[in-house]
Amino acid sequence: MRVDKYLWCVRVFKTRTVATDACKKEEVLLNGNVPKPSQKIAVGDVVEVKKDPIWRKYKVLNLIEKRVGASLVADNIQEITSKEELGKLKEYIDEKRFYLRK
Repeated sequence: MRVDKYLWCVRVFKTRTVATDACKKEEVLLNGNVPKPSQKIAVGDVVEVKKDPIWRKYKVLNLIEKRVGASLVADNIQEITSKEELGKLKEYIDEKRFYLRK
């Protein structure tokens, strides 16, 4: 299965076009390397995705044919982003909320 299609199927990206563009912009890493959108993905691969302001890491658990519902995502992909990175994300969100208050 293609890396761009897989990331769309497991709901990392809202559309397949956005997933393809992220690969082209080098915002996706597959096992530490920048993949082409058409590069094949396998069970056990580690995918990193740049979602501002952090890189989120995922481990591929299963390959699927079609986009799955949100309740089935956990059966197919596991987030392995470090707590440190998730902490940075929380700080970023809290800062945004502070500045959006009226």
